[in-house]
Amino acid sequence: FGVEVADVSVFVAALLAATLALPLAGCFGLPTPGEIANQAGEIASRADDLAGQALELADTLSGIDYGKTSRLVVRDAATGDVVREVTDKTQIEAAFEPLSGVNGLASAPDAAAEYVLELWQPETQKAGQDASDVQDVKVLEVTTYEGSPTVTIEVSIIGLKLDLAASEETVDALRALAG
Repeated sequence: FGVEVADVSVFVAALLAATLALPLAGCFGLPTPGEIANQAGEIASRADDLAGQALELADTLSGIDYGKTSRLVVRDAATGDVVREVTDKTQIEAAFEPLSGVNGLASAPDAAAEYVLELWQPETQKAGQDASDVQDVKVLEVTTYEGSPTVTIEVSIIGLKLDLAASEETVDALRALAG
């Protein structure tokens, strides 16, 4: 077959070295095959969690009834001061609607937080509850970042927080709500 004995002996020596090194991998700080399998399982589990959260977020965003929105509070992220309060439902919906089409997860941006936009709606009136006791609840919080198309969306009522890659147009529409 044209294979030299020297080639075979080099191959056998390399195979023997690899076989002997596998059980010693932990001694040299290298991950063992079992550790690699555990890490792969953890990564797959985390991916499933993120996919589930993304679907839950998409459902939540598409289910927001902007007609019920009582107000949008825009805060300076650095100081927490209210920059503007918006009550025009059409303006709020126009800025937030594109978020329901965003489906790309992103890592947290390196940029400084710019604005925090809080979407408030009246709570659902419960049986026996007086209408005057109905309070506004924060249903959604979106953080924009300086010079970044990434936004952080937090749905406080279900404890969901994700970083999403949005288009520049979507982020600019959110920033425009600051006035």
